[in-house]
Amino acid sequence: MKNITTVKIGDCVQFPYRKNPSLQLTGYVVSVLTNTIVVDVSDVLGTETNELVDVRQVVKHGCYKKIDKYIRRNVS
Repeated sequence: MKNITTVKIGDCVQFPYRKNPSLQLTGYVVSVLTNTIVVDVSDVLGTETNELVDVRQVVKHGCYKKIDKYIRRNVS
């Protein structure tokens, strides 16, 4: 079975958090591997969630959806 990867580094994806599937995380792809992608969610996480969720998430192909880029929060 051949996986067709439709995302590339820098693309924005959304996926369910593995420990709480009702929580949808959004982030940018930093690495595309054979069976998974690595997503950086640090731009989206608030300080209270940041302690509970790792900023780099490994997501299986087929468990995420590519979305339009979201507006990054301005941190002042």
